[in-house]
Amino acid sequence: MKIKKILCPVDFSGSSNLAVEYAKELTLLLNSRLYLLHVVEQLHGNEHYMILQITPQEIAEKVKKEAEEGLNSIAKKIKNLPEIKTEVREGKAFVEIVKTARKDDIDLIIMGSHGRTGLSHSLIGSVAERVARKAHCPVLIVKDKDTKFEMP
Repeated sequence: MKIKKILCPVDFSGSSNLAVEYAKELTLLLNSRLYLLHVVEQLHGNEHYMILQITPQEIAEKVKKEAEEGLNSIAKKIKNLPEIKTEVREGKAFVEIVKTARKDDIDLIIMGSHGRTGLSHSLIGSVAERVARKAHCPVLIVKDKDTKFEMP
């Protein structure tokens, strides 16, 4: 089996940055193509109330532009890769990651995990866990080296 395309979702956190390092090294080792993806979560707010001077759409556009700049910055720092594709999508993170993996015929997803446990994990859930369950391809989850998991 040949791994030709690697998708690395980026949320600009420490674990995400570490996942980018793993993705870069595996991309070089396997002579693959690297895809970097950032998902801008949809804003939840009532657009009928003009509390702010800026609309939710304007905020979303600003966040999207900053994410594109961040991905391009990461791509420029990665040396020795012939091609890196960057993309910013809007929606629920795990849904957009899985959709992108299918759309681009990705062979491997490498992503960070925040290592939430207990109530926080139950209430919020894990994007990485959902991607691992729903993706059509293998998922490598990279955790921070300082993450401590509680064993029951």
